[in-house]
Parts: sequence; structure tokens; C-alpha cells
Amino acid sequence: MKSVVAAKLALLAATASAATVLLADSSTPPAPPSVAPDVAGPAVVRIAQAQPCARGCLNPIETVTYASYLGDRAGVAGEFELTVRAVGQQHGIIFLNSETDYLDRNCLTIALPLALAHQIFGTTDLDQLRRRLPGKSAVFGGVARQVRIDLTDAGRPTGKCYYQVHVNIMSPHQALRLPSPSR
Repeated sequence: MKSVVAAKLALLAATASAATVLLADSSTPPAPPSVAPDVAGPAVVRIAQAQPCARGCLNPIETVTYASYLGDRAGVAGEFELTVRAVGQQHGIIFLNSETDYLDRNCLTIALPLALAHQIFGTTDLDQLRRRLPGKSAVFGGVARQVRIDLTDAGRPTGKCYYQVHVNIMSPHQALRLPSPSR
């Protein structure tokens, strides 16, 4: 438990650099995190883990905090565990949200293209997904990035915006643990 806390504290400390990349490495046994400068550029923080979310898995609040701190300069790479609270769809993307209100500042959003959502969940029917997924735990691997959302009024930009943190899923291999397929 102490090594998990130490790893998370090291992640937070490492984000102080504008060019920090956070990585979770599942190929090595659990070990304390190390910060090593990369010859080509950013510092790399490696969090070793034996299996998905055994150690080093980030929850939504940690993920949103790290990604928000980094802003558009970098992303947080790792494994992200969340309980699906809401499901949405827009512009051919299925969104799994860690909060019932996607505008909540602590909301982590998993974004899946429709074809991939169908491959993973067996359907893209929004009503079915809204019945099946809320309250279920899932783990996804990828890179969490802060995304700027520009507000519009009748299709015209208002000049106002807000930010969300998204993990874009582009492969079924990024779905490490999914909710059971109960209907």
C-alpha cells in the first residue's frame, strides 16, 4: 500500500515539468516509481504493475487532477478504473462518464467510436447501454488528455469554453476490464 501511495505522489511531483509523460508499465514486477530524464526530452515516470489495476491504477479524480495540471502540454498514460455513472452519444462517439453530470469537474470520460463500442459491448443502442452500464466498474488503458469544449449558440461560437478529460479508446485491447454483459 505504501508503494502505491509513493507512486502516486511521485506522479504528482513529476507533473511539475511542462514536458512530463506519465507511463504505466505492465511488463515489469511491482517496484517503487523512478523518475528518469529521457535523452530526447521529457521526464518519464514509470509505475510498475503486475496486472491491470493491481498497483498504480488511477481513479477518475486522480486522472482529472493530473491531466488538468498538464493542460494541453501532455497527457497521462496509464490504466484508468472508473464506475460508469452515465452514458452519452454525440457525433458518432459513445461516452462513458465517471459522474452523472459530464460537466462535473471530476468527471473522467471514456470516448469510443460507434464501431468500436459495438465491437466491445455488442450494441450501440444508447438506451441499452444506459440500462446496462451505469453502476458497473471498468478499466481502460490509454492516455488521458484535457480537451477544450467550445460552447455554441444555434451553431455559432459563443467564445466561452470548458474543459473535460477524455481517454480516447481506439482499440478493443484498451478495454482491460469491462462490465459484465448482463442485460
